[in-house]
Amino acid sequence: MGKAIKKYRAIFVGLISDAEDFKKNMARLGISSSALDKYIKNAPAVLKNNLTLPDARKYAEVIINAGGLVNIQETGKFSKVEPFNAKKNIPNHNLTVCPNCGFKQTKTNYCIRCGIELSHHH
Repeated sequence: MGKAIKKYRAIFVGLISDAEDFKKNMARLGISSSALDKYIKNAPAVLKNNLTLPDARKYAEVIINAGGLVNIQETGKFSKVEPFNAKKNIPNHNLTVCPNCGFKQTKTNYCIRCGIELSHHH
């Protein structure tokens, strides 16, 4: 079994140039203006999935030349992101506020931000 080739996706992030210019340039590539409207409205939007890195770069370059802003992301990288769960936050009684800089943090001996000793400030 060979190593799986990493796949990338091109994400449309927004416009660098005027929307009309962008659409004109993209129309030359055969992308309809209504499809582009959707991308522009929903940005960031995935333009293309399952690209090899060279293809993703080529694709991004075309869009950038046309006046769009593109990010290249590795596919599969972002599927396992845990949704932020507020309930998992540290209970308040384990928090302390640094008397020196006011930074709120879990109880430790020294302030994470300014380094002052906290242990005798409770």
